[in-house]
Amino acid sequence: MEKVTKIKEKKEPKKIETVEWYDNPNFITTLAIVFLALIIILSQSFAVKNDIGAAAILRNLFNHNSIYIVGLLYFIPLKFKTGKKYFDFLNLFLIVIYAIFTITSVLTIIQSFELISLVTLAINVIFLIYMIHSLLYGTRIWQDFKLGNALLKDASNINIFYTLVILVIILLAINLIQTSTIEGAILSVIVTLYTISLARYIYLYRDHVENKKSLNSKEEGKDDK
Repeated sequence: MEKVTKIKEKKEPKKIETVEWYDNPNFITTLAIVFLALIIILSQSFAVKNDIGAAAILRNLFNHNSIYIVGLLYFIPLKFKTGKKYFDFLNLFLIVIYAIFTITSVLTIIQSFELISLVTLAINVIFLIYMIHSLLYGTRIWQDFKLGNALLKDASNINIFYTLVILVIILLAINLIQTSTIEGAILSVIVTLYTISLARYIYLYRDHVENKKSLNSKEEGKDDK
């Protein structure tokens, strides 16, 4: 009988919670790096295939792929301790670049008012505000500039994510309609996948921040009691 009771008293092994791939920040980061590398490599290979000169290829790399190079400069360091140490600086770097990119989108829409430029501007503006509100949370910049009163403060994290996904898919549809080559269609699809992975990354970080804030507030409530 004693042996039976001892067996019953043994604690059952804890169940390991499995995280879906789209909720895994490390996997999403890796996915973003892969998409960025593919975008840069394919765009340059298409340029070489069209017999564009070396100088034109370099211009194409820095003009049309600059935002993707910035993406690599942001995501690759996050795989190492140094990047994690300077995480806030990397976030600020990404936000500044996207701010410049958004201003460029405004200038583009002034020059040519088209549906594609309008949707692109909407995506860039939402991305920029989403980044500021999510990636700068809790930093000195957040406190000094009182970003808690910024736009999207009352918007649901998942709703912002789905809004970006819908807009990105609309942009993909427009690009696929306008493109006349298979290469252009492939590149548009990969760019869309990268943009969605970037949105998912921001979503996961904001979700982490909100959960941490909720946990801290609960602990403070217990201490008060």
